[in-house]
Amino acid sequence: MKYILLICCLVCLGIQSYAQLVVRIDEDKDYIQLLEKRLKESKTDSAKAINALRLSYFYKKYQKMDLSKQRLHQGVALAKGHRMMEGIAKYFEAYSVLGTEDLAATDSRLISSDSLLKDIHDPEAKKYQSGVWIIRGLIKQLQGNEKEGMKAYINHALPLAIESKDKFSEGNANKFVAISLLNANERVKANEYLKRALQLFQEAPSESDLTKLEGILEVNIILAENNLHLNELIVARKHLDASYDVLKNYPNSNVFLFYYYPEGVYYEKMGKFQDAIHSFDKAIAFQSGRTENFYINRAKFAKFTTLKKIGRNNDAIAVMQDLLKSSTLLPNDRNNYSNLLAQTYAKVGNMREAYNWSQKYIQVSDSLHSAGFKKDLLDLENKYRSAEKEKQITQLRAEKQAAELTQKNQRLWVWLLAVGAAVFLLAFLYLNNILKNQRRTNEFRLKEMDQERELQVTKAFLEGEDKERQRIAQDLHDGLGGALSGIKMKLSGVQTNFQSAEIENSVEQLDRSIVELRRIAHNMLPSNLLRSGLEVALKDLCTALSNHHTQIELQTDGLSQNLNQHYQVNIYRIVQELLSNALRHAEANHILVQVIQNEEQVLITVEDNGKGFDLDHAKASNGMGMSNIRNRVNMMKGNLDYDVMPGEGTIVNIELAV
Repeated sequence: MKYILLICCLVCLGIQSYAQLVVRIDEDKDYIQLLEKRLKESKTDSAKAINALRLSYFYKKYQKMDLSKQRLHQGVALAKGHRMMEGIAKYFEAYSVLGTEDLAATDSRLISSDSLLKDIHDPEAKKYQSGVWIIRGLIKQLQGNEKEGMKAYINHALPLAIESKDKFSEGNANKFVAISLLNANERVKANEYLKRALQLFQEAPSESDLTKLEGILEVNIILAENNLHLNELIVARKHLDASYDVLKNYPNSNVFLFYYYPEGVYYEKMGKFQDAIHSFDKAIAFQSGRTENFYINRAKFAKFTTLKKIGRNNDAIAVMQDLLKSSTLLPNDRNNYSNLLAQTYAKVGNMREAYNWSQKYIQVSDSLHSAGFKKDLLDLENKYRSAEKEKQITQLRAEKQAAELTQKNQRLWVWLLAVGAAVFLLAFLYLNNILKNQRRTNEFRLKEMDQERELQVTKAFLEGEDKERQRIAQDLHDGLGGALSGIKMKLSGVQTNFQSAEIENSVEQLDRSIVELRRIAHNMLPSNLLRSGLEVALKDLCTALSNHHTQIELQTDGLSQNLNQHYQVNIYRIVQELLSNALRHAEANHILVQVIQNEEQVLITVEDNGKGFDLDHAKASNGMGMSNIRNRVNMMKGNLDYDVMPGEGTIVNIELAV
């Protein structure tokens, strides 16, 4: 399961998760009273606005929704006329509707906030702008776009938090980068960001001691869980103990729900299976006012795997059946759990249920852990590190230039010589650049001429090929076809005088030979193309190639009767070759052919719902079919594009100039 569901329960932002839980140790009544006092005593609208907006956040965190809305409206009204405060107010508006409004609408509010804050060089503005990008990244993750989420955190939220010099914001941004790396299974790299986040939370000054404790507690629990995955059990135990030292003072805190899971995993890895099951049971029993959520579900799954490990398969089956009733499971998790339940039923010998659950299993690859996804996130993280090093290099350069400027008067003669040398160098480079450009221009013209010659050769070859096809087709039809027809007529005459089975078989064979000969001649150059035009020829082609396995649908529009006959032959041959490839290899039951003319452009699309193919392999093999299509497209100065979807089909798009 992805860590995105854990990070939705932000300490500093109070964002609600997929399971609608908010990390909360206890209600910070003292800090709320302090904010209410400041709101009442503040002299300026800006000061009143920020206190009202902060109160709206805390009231929502503690489920006092009427007070939260009241303070939000008050803060928004007081912020009007002050650009920075309007941007901060937009941020709090977005936070207030997160989880209750369409994600795209929430993101629109955040974009407005970012637009208002981005040109304001104030640490407070940068702090809230960092928060904007954290929620934007979270929205991208909730929409399934992990890469864009990582971009938001590492390219925007973290640099802005550093610029704000607010340690709590910087710690929060580091935590989000770490969790994106955890989603890519890059646990060692994630640990670096988590340790940095923990250090920053510990060092950060805070008016709300509980908020600071919640930040430290959350990172400690994530570090414990991550180190368990890395089999660093001693380090994991240290973070579990640090978490419990805080939690034992708050026995009603819902953070125990997050704590029990890594505690159970720790016991399971230590071989203390009963203790592990007991920890998972405590998490499952911790409903937090709701019947199901992500944290309870993953505790159930951990209990299932532990029961299987100690051979209690029937108990494990009961747990998994209960888990599969959850409406909050991700599709990939539900599929995998169905498969695991089928395997467990098979272990206890209940093959009927094993078969039933195996039928519900659909194997779906988890894109979150694919090599491409991991590479994208690691590239983003490496780019961020490179950018940080570049900043340091730039800073050192600036310091060096400042030192040089202090000695400018003493080295004036050196600069004069340097200017002269620079002028000479620039002149040399300018002349050299002119020569290079001239050489490039000549090379380009030569290349263009070679391409034109190649096109002419291809055109001549294809025209010659079509003429030869026409000649052979005519000879076959008029010569050999006429001869065979004459033989048939003579045999038919003989048959009337002599009733012979051999003669009757010979006549039938001649009939089939004549039909086959006409089909071959028609394929070499269909007479209906010359007689009735391209549109009719294409209709006849699609009708002739359709069979009980594959239906071919033709759609045409705007085909001109005055189109150059050679272009008509070319288009016909291209469609014929594409259909031949699809029928031979695609295993499709439906092929759609579209041929549309728009003034001096012809658009061809051939789409099938078959199994697709390996495009790179097909190009490397340089088969005659693809080569002929490419040559005809090039001759008409067109573009050819293959869109291959393995298991779903192939779309070929061609644009031709006529």
